[in-house]
Formats: sequence, C-alpha cells, structure tokens
Amino acid sequence: MFTSGHYITADQHNYWNHFSIKQLLFVIVLLTSNVEINTHKLNLTESGPNQEINCTIYRSCTQCTDESICSWVFEKQICLYSNQSLSENYTMVTKQYCPKYIINLKIIDEHYWIQIKFSNTVVKLLDNIFNDDAVFRCAIDNVIYNASYNNGLVSCKWVKESIISLETRRSIDINPLHILYFSIIFDNDSTLKFDDPRDHYINYLHSLNCPEEKCSVFYWESNLRKYYCKWCLKTNGCRLTAESRCSCDVRHVYTNEKLLNDDPALTTIEVKSPDLAIESFKPDVLPITRKLSTVVSISVNNHRIFDDGRSTTEVTVAGQSCDNPTAIDDQTINCIVSERNDKTLAIEGPVQIKYSWTTSTRKVILRSSKKFKFVVPSVTAVNPTCVPATGGTRIELTGQYLNATTDVQVLLKNNGTKATCEIFELSRDRIGCVTAANSKSLEPGPLMIVFDNMIGVYTKENFSYVADPTVLDGQVFAGIASGDVPLIVRGSFDCTKNQQVYVDYNGERHFGHCAVRNSCNDSAMMYCWPPKFGSPAQMTRLPLGFRIELADKVVFVPQQTHYSYLLYPDPIYTDFEVYNVDTIRVNGVFPDPLQRRQLNGNYLLEVVLLGGPLDEDEDIFFTVTAITDNYAECQYLPDTSFDDILKS
Repeated sequence: MFTSGHYITADQHNYWNHFSIKQLLFVIVLLTSNVEINTHKLNLTESGPNQEINCTIYRSCTQCTDESICSWVFEKQICLYSNQSLSENYTMVTKQYCPKYIINLKIIDEHYWIQIKFSNTVVKLLDNIFNDDAVFRCAIDNVIYNASYNNGLVSCKWVKESIISLETRRSIDINPLHILYFSIIFDNDSTLKFDDPRDHYINYLHSLNCPEEKCSVFYWESNLRKYYCKWCLKTNGCRLTAESRCSCDVRHVYTNEKLLNDDPALTTIEVKSPDLAIESFKPDVLPITRKLSTVVSISVNNHRIFDDGRSTTEVTVAGQSCDNPTAIDDQTINCIVSERNDKTLAIEGPVQIKYSWTTSTRKVILRSSKKFKFVVPSVTAVNPTCVPATGGTRIELTGQYLNATTDVQVLLKNNGTKATCEIFELSRDRIGCVTAANSKSLEPGPLMIVFDNMIGVYTKENFSYVADPTVLDGQVFAGIASGDVPLIVRGSFDCTKNQQVYVDYNGERHFGHCAVRNSCNDSAMMYCWPPKFGSPAQMTRLPLGFRIELADKVVFVPQQTHYSYLLYPDPIYTDFEVYNVDTIRVNGVFPDPLQRRQLNGNYLLEVVLLGGPLDEDEDIFFTVTAITDNYAECQYLPDTSFDDILKS
C-alpha cells in the first residue's frame, strides 16, 4: 500500500486515498476496536484493526516500523496503524528511514551545549519541519531552554559553567553524577523520542571531570517507572562510584517526572536490565533432604560493578539462605546451602542477590528468571531389566533430578548395601552404570537408587541377574533339507531375545530363527527352525550352534561338547494302499526326524486327502499311527469307513 522503504507526505496520502478507495473500504470493515493513545500532551482516540499487535505501545520509530502493520508519524512522534496514518505528514513505514542520532555534550565559550546530529535521509525531512519559522525547544529536567537547528544539527544552549561552583561539584551531598533527563520539544508540543531511551540521559559533571572513570550504564522499565543507573568502579581519581545513593535516576514511565530519592519505593531497587542480571547458577537443583552442605556457583553479568571493595551481599535460593557469599572473579559468586532444609519455605523459587553499601540505606536486588528447586529425585525406567550375573553390563536408568547430588548409589534391594552398578554417567534425566558380578542372589527385585545416603528411590520394574544362556549336553538335533522340522532345545535362556540357530555348510554360516516357549513358567526350552538347504543324497552331519542376545549383547552359547546338526533328505511320497476299512499306508521314504513323536505325542507328519469324494470342498484328515523308513500308517476315525469313501 505504501512506497517501500520511504516516508510519505500528505500529498502522497491524498494520492493513495484516491487510487485505493476499494482497498481502504475493505480495511475499514476490519476496524473493530478502540485504542487510546497517550503521548505527553497529545491524546487521541482512534480505531485499529482487531489484531494482537497494538501499535500505540511503541515509543520509538524503529520499534514501531518493526511491525509491518504500523507506521511512525514523525511530527507527532507516535506509532499508529498504517491505515490510520494516511492523513498524517511525514510517516515512516520502514525501519531504515527512521532518524539516526549522534548526541554530544560540549563546552563552547564556557557554556554547556547538547547537540543532536541527525544522519541519513531524514535530514531533508527536518529541513522542511525546522524551517525559519519553526519554534522548538529542549527540556532538561523539565526546565525549558531554547534550541536551534542547522543542516541536521540540533543545538541546545544550556547553562554557564560558572553557575555550578567547584565546591558544589565535589560535594557528596548532591548527585555527584548529575544524571539529568533532556528531550527536544516540537512546536506542536510533541517530544522527540530516541530509539535508545538511554540517549535521553546526560550526566555532565561526571563526563567532564572524570573522563577516565570506568562505568556501566543500565536501563530498564517496570509498569510505572523507568530506571537509568550509572554505576562506576572505585578509583583514586574520582569519588563517583556505585555507592552513591544518587547513581540511579528514576522517573515515571509516561510523564518523565523524576521521583524523589526519599520515596520509600526507591529504598530497594530491583534491577531488571539484561546488562546486569543473574545469567546462570550451578547446581540448579538440590535434594530436599540433604546430608552435606553444597556450594552454589552463580554467574552475574557485571558483578564487578558491585564487588569493588564496598558492598555486602545477601544471597537466597528459592527463599532459603545461601551463606558466605564470596566473589570468585568478576562475574562469579559462590555461596553455601547448608544441609538443613526449612520445610516451611517454598521448594522452588528464583535465586536472589541483594547488594547494599555501608554508606547508604539503598539496596539493589537481582532476581533470576530461572527458578532454583529443592527436589525429590524419581526413577521412571531401567533398561535392560535382566543382566548376566557375571557383571560388566551397561544399564540405563531414566527419571528426573537424578544429578541433584553427586553422592548416588545403585543397589539391588535384596543384595544388601553392596553396589550393583558403578556409575559412569550422571545427568538430570539419566544414570549410566556398569553392573558388578552377583553370585549372592539371582532373585528378581527392584533396584534402589540412594541419594546422599538418605533418600532411597525404587524402580517400578523388577531387575534380574540371570545365568548366561546354556544348552544342555547330550541333545540330538536333526532336521530335513526344507527346514520344516523344528529343533527342541533344552537349556537356560532367561531374559534372552533374538535367539538364532546357525549351521555351517560348505564354508558358510546359515542362520534360522528360534523362540523361547512358556518363558513365564519354564524358560528352559526353545524351539528353533533351522535354515533350508538343498536335499542331500543321504544324512549329513554339520556343525551347529546358537546365537542369543542378552542385555543387548550378542552371546554365542559356549559348548562343552560340540553340537551337530543331522541333515536328512526331504521325504519322498510314492503311493498309498488301503488296509482293512479304516487304515491306509502311505509309501515312500521318511527320514528319521519324521519318525519321532513330538512332546504332545503326535507325529510331525500329517496326512490329508485334499477335496474328499463326499464333498469336493472338504479335506479329509487322517491320524498318523506309525512311521517307518518306508511308510506312514494312518487311520480314518469317523463312522464312514475310508473304503466306503473310496468306493463312493
């Protein structure tokens, strides 16, 4: 809607009013709220779009134009919604065209002069505003002085140097920094607002008499007050230091009226400047029940300003005292939280530092935005829950506030006080440790995590030490080339997973999968389905073994005697014949693994007549009663004899 990157005059606004009437009508439909604008003596009530952004709260050009829907009206020094500013002169719609300033305090002919040098293209705009007929002034602590303008330079002639005597300047009974507030007032009574609010403050005596003084300026605003503080390091050449009760200039946010030093609200000043703040603290949590005192290290940006041989410091964490505060360097304070815990106080809250001086009743407080907490650690999970009794397995416990103290032990509840795990990693939400060997107890139970030898927290899951997986000796493992004959493996397989059987054949290792059956009641049995091979001409003996995972480690089950896999050819079917009325004999070649009965008493081989003659959609199942090398004998048990079925 506006020319990009420029300020717009009234003539341009009239052009847009004519050219974009339909667009403006559409925008006006969205105007639903009323916003009251307060800027010194100017009070307006305007309508604004129904949006969360409130343009009128911005008090500088750069803040205003950072929002795409806002524009800065230079003559009135206010921020409006862009559609509201159409009738105004000299409106900035982009940040790069906001005025830039350089402010100097000089002595010319024994007079003080405040000079504001404008740069960038706004100088042409000022030439139009500050013409020969324009009248504007400067205000210094609400005292009005005449000002002049020439080619982008505003000059404010202040007061003769001789008016303030040398004795008065040196007196500590007045403000030695002489922090004053000044502003430029246009002839329409609007006040020029600098992008950096600190540019409105001057402290002329300090700047002239102590140019080498090392000082830091801090500025912040609360809801009703704005604070400008200039604190200096102690030196031999100047007495203008941070202990002065007048190092801070406190004013009303909107009226700029200076608040008196005897205002009770100013006895303790809470600093909210990012340049003077508590940046971090370690540790940031402690157990609510403690056995030992703990050192808390607090990092404070610009702490050196107050640790200059003159101040005393009080520190609290979550409302509890942190004793013996000691400056370690320019930005670090160490203090001690005792083992005693006042349970009547809050369990969480900010870290607070209070600075005070022996020469003044005024105190300065810093409060951290982050909270310090007194906590009870908790454990939510442990993985894995089963480990070998031989030890050496890494386990991980997860939870909250696990590093609230460095004195942490991991024990098995029913294993006395002997540590179960050697901790190698300790963080807020994780403990990593390596298990010790355990020959005392293989009974499952919860793990107990002990903090400061005082707080014990248990895991919800039971934790188990188990024997390494084993396969019992004396077993015969045989199968057929198609791999369809399962191997029943007896041994110990507690807490194992991803079990596999492997067979070495022609120089290669071939794997098949396994599964532990009835693991809840009997984990001493495993079913394995061996790999498939091409059918050999006769039985072949091959090396066999087992690969198992226990506690996320791969274990190749050790063998006291080498296992063998007896690989038989697949069965061959030739024909069948009927005996009596309900018995048939299926002829062929049936290898040894098919001649053995399973644990439930049945043979692995099943004989089925597909699509029987009585009903082409119904298969007929036979009960296998015996298997030999050359035949499988079966019976048909229903009332109708198999002979009758064949005849039908």
